[in-house]
Amino acid sequence: MYLKKLEQVSANRTDGKKLQLNLTTNGTTIERVGKSILASTAVRQVNFSTHAYAELPFDEAAENLQNVLDFCRMVAVARPDMYINLRLWNVGDESSNAWNKYMLEQVNKAFGHVDNADKNRADSADKNRATITLEHFCSRHKSFLVEGRIYIHQDSRFEWPEVSGSSPTSTTSQTLKALGSAQPAYLKGTCRALDTHCAILHDGRVVACCLDHSGQITLGHIQENSLAEILTSPMATNIREGFANHELRHPFCQSCKFCKRFK
Repeated sequence: MYLKKLEQVSANRTDGKKLQLNLTTNGTTIERVGKSILASTAVRQVNFSTHAYAELPFDEAAENLQNVLDFCRMVAVARPDMYINLRLWNVGDESSNAWNKYMLEQVNKAFGHVDNADKNRADSADKNRATITLEHFCSRHKSFLVEGRIYIHQDSRFEWPEVSGSSPTSTTSQTLKALGSAQPAYLKGTCRALDTHCAILHDGRVVACCLDHSGQITLGHIQENSLAEILTSPMATNIREGFANHELRHPFCQSCKFCKRFK
């Protein structure tokens, strides 16, 4: 992880605005790195893709989930200012229902939520901790409060954008070629990437958004350049200007269905 370097970036800002990091992870290493995350003042939110566990052997999935819930309990005590999202982004996938049910049962157990039938036996401090079930979620109510700033968030599956048959190197070359074109034809669309956020992959590659899990838009490497240098590079500037003009200038962005949510 690159928390120390990003904490320094935040400390060196002269505008008084601190860098706020949102970490998105499947949580498989949280038992090892959890204390470092808790100690980092730059981390604002951690998103756990717990829906990914539905595709793992049950014993492995259950162990990963337990480690995540242990971390959540530590956050509730040591960092009550930190947001946690436990994601179940697999709505409509019936094969995941068994895992989703188990996951919610473990959350209820970990945080003392009780069934309606058990409320009379619950302590007075726990009477508002109703059991969270799949029936609580709908298109208008996707988040459910667990405790403090810890939430369960459910949503439908989405397709990861990717340029078919291309590598990060080839898509980068296509974009650089487009930079030199006089009047390239672009698909219409926009995105909040490089405006409200960017992403850093586990190996330090900086990309435009967290959907670029394979580094199709590699803007630079946090170990080699400062974040400011990377975000003002020719490629980053070109992509950002494209979004401002409702132009999807990178092949990866043109393949993304998520950006269609933005008008």
